Amino acid sequence: MATVAALPALNSARDSISTWIKNRVRSKRGPMTPPFELEYRHIFVLPTKFGWGFGVMLVFMALGGLNFNNNMALILVFLLGTIAQLTTLIAYRNLSGLMIDTIHSEPVFCGEDAHFRVFVSNLDQRQRFAIQAGFRQTQDCKDFKLNSCESFLLNRSTRKRGWLDMPSFRLETRFPLGLFKAWSWIFPQTRCLVYPAPARQAPALPNTGHGQTGRAVKGDGDEVHGLRKYQAGDSLQRVAWRASARHDELYSMEMETPREDACELDWDLLKGSDTETRLSILTAWVIAADHKQLSYSLKLPGKHIPTGIGAEHRSRSQEPLALYQLLKNPKQLNLNGVE
Repeated sequence: MATVAALPALNSARDSISTWIKNRVRSKRGPMTPPFELEYRHIFVLPTKFGWGFGVMLVFMALGGLNFNNNMALILVFLLGTIAQLTTLIAYRNLSGLMIDTIHSEPVFCGEDAHFRVFVSNLDQRQRFAIQAGFRQTQDCKDFKLNSCESFLLNRSTRKRGWLDMPSFRLETRFPLGLFKAWSWIFPQTRCLVYPAPARQAPALPNTGHGQTGRAVKGDGDEVHGLRKYQAGDSLQRVAWRASARHDELYSMEMETPREDACELDWDLLKGSDTETRLSILTAWVIAADHKQLSYSLKLPGKHIPTGIGAEHRSRSQEPLALYQLLKNPKQLNLNGVE
């Protein structure tokens, strides 16, 4: 029981030490702006657990060789120790010179994992093996060929909407023997936009459009809009033969593509619900309107998105929902983030 109770305290102390070291490294290194090359002062090398065990074994082998005056055992100890020491240089060179090109992320919905894709280039004329990347634990591992570029995909869970700053991560290698690990802390200045989670049982889309953008579009379509005189270039399949025979003149059928009325997604339509519920329903409405290819507008306190359609309009509508925050004055809108 005492051992189990001591584990949380040990983990807390370890996290505190790790946080203190990372803060020191961050203050000395300064902000990291890609492209960023790993140099000698950015890389740390320490033994792994296996390396510590290997070192303890060498100590006992050396004590045994000295106790029994066994020169062969001592030669083996020095040989193994020299090999182990050389692996520190190999592990260091496996990281040194790597270039952090860029870090990219796409918006996600709250509750989903945020995906940060880190692009790393090897510009040297040598291969790199078993390069690992991750936040607390390894999430991706790559081998680098000569003059190649690889990408690491790092995932982070999301719990609230707004901007999610990418936490520090590290590049690490234990190549070649796993006795030593060389790593470098990376402090990115990248963030991911987290949209509100769509409501699972959202009300039906509001039918409050005025139809200015919901009128049928003439041209190629599926329904007949009317007749007009035949024009050169009209398809013969569109010729209204019966009407042409009655009037002794060729007439063509004019087609149209019907559209539904534009939707007005209004904050005030959801009175009685709390802020997060309103944002979830509005997010679900934006997705539903986009899926149905309907024109829609979005109205929030202090913010109005004009009527539009398409992927760009969807992103423009979802961003204020993610960054919405009511201040003391409910008519003001803060788009810098949410607590």
